[in-house]
Amino acid sequence: MGPLLNSLNFFKYIFLSLIFFALDQISKVLIKSTFSEQVSGYWITSEGLDQIPIIDPILIFKRLENKGIAFGMDGDGSLSYIIMPVTILLTIGIIVYLYRVSNNHKIILPVSLSLILGGALGNLFDRIFFGSVVDFIWAIGWSYIFNLADTFITIGMILLVFSDIVAQKKNRNDKQRNKNISS
Repeated sequence: MGPLLNSLNFFKYIFLSLIFFALDQISKVLIKSTFSEQVSGYWITSEGLDQIPIIDPILIFKRLENKGIAFGMDGDGSLSYIIMPVTILLTIGIIVYLYRVSNNHKIILPVSLSLILGGALGNLFDRIFFGSVVDFIWAIGWSYIFNLADTFITIGMILLVFSDIVAQKKNRNDKQRNKNISS
């Protein structure tokens, strides 16, 4: 495929990443406007609620400012001087890899990278401009509060692993087929 088609596919997946980024940022703005007052270290609504049950008790929204990394690790953000540059480098690496696989006929790989990139950009944006990330989703069976960016990254990673498993199986099948043909 020519460079123009590769660029068009790449920009299609970058646009998809920007949609995921925008969804994450919109959700955080809505949560910040809903839980806008801080009392005794807790964010509350204008009605005085510190959480809003969405599907009680399975899914609850509760605002938390996370200075650390995913799932509350490094909660005080003391390692941010290491985490920030590593995150920036990994994000650049994802963009380069996305460019290289944009013409991959298997849509799952570039879509998984778009999800990861959109989520990474969402949390990176927050860290750079606000010094922390807004987390707000609590789900039953999960001890951490997270956000849409974390969700996009997690789904993207699951799809990436699935894509790799499918690719490995295809390679094994191709090798077996070639072995049978040459026999």
